[in-house]
Amino acid sequence: MRCSGELYVICFYLPYHVFIASRAKYPLATINKLIDVFGDHLAIGSDIGCSLRKTVAASSIREKAAGHHLILAVNTFHGHAHNHKCQLQHHPLYLHGFGLEDLETCKCVFAASNAAAPLIHHASHFHYVQFLELHFDQWDIDKYLELSRFILNNYKQALTVISDYTKELEAYRTTFPREGLDFESWIAEELAYLEAVIVEPTQDATAVKYVEALKKCQ
Repeated sequence: MRCSGELYVICFYLPYHVFIASRAKYPLATINKLIDVFGDHLAIGSDIGCSLRKTVAASSIREKAAGHHLILAVNTFHGHAHNHKCQLQHHPLYLHGFGLEDLETCKCVFAASNAAAPLIHHASHFHYVQFLELHFDQWDIDKYLELSRFILNNYKQALTVISDYTKELEAYRTTFPREGLDFESWIAEELAYLEAVIVEPTQDATAVKYVEALKKCQ
């Protein structure tokens, strides 16, 4: 961003590096604008969406964000590196409305923009910005031409996922007829348990020490 003056907001995705210290003003200004444009129930993904959520809650746009039901999530790839309590609250896998979206579009964009690197590596600032502008202009054209195919493929994939997992769930119900499948309550129960466990339970700690002692005896 310092070199090109660009802040990437691609498919509602904000990269984590713009949230450092005083740069928090950039995502806050962007979120504020996105809310103005898209209104209620806007979902935004970030490598550190959990921290961004706290930043927004402590900012001047907190009431606006809450009033418009803003959702801040951690993108799928980075989400699995966060602790499990964070994942239960911020990972797209456990949130409504994300469907097949993994919030990793920036990585695809950056991978494609690497093609411009040989052209601008030793270029002046003017040509640096010029070639990036040309690259992303062509990117927009190419993606627009493929938009219908992209939507169709996602639709087919969604139907396949629903069909396959419906069969798996029915088979599970047949095998365990007395067991409920209220997944949302399972997530809530797991989150409540993790929030209540400030320290490791005594019985778990004792069991671990016992196993460690056995290993030393071998």
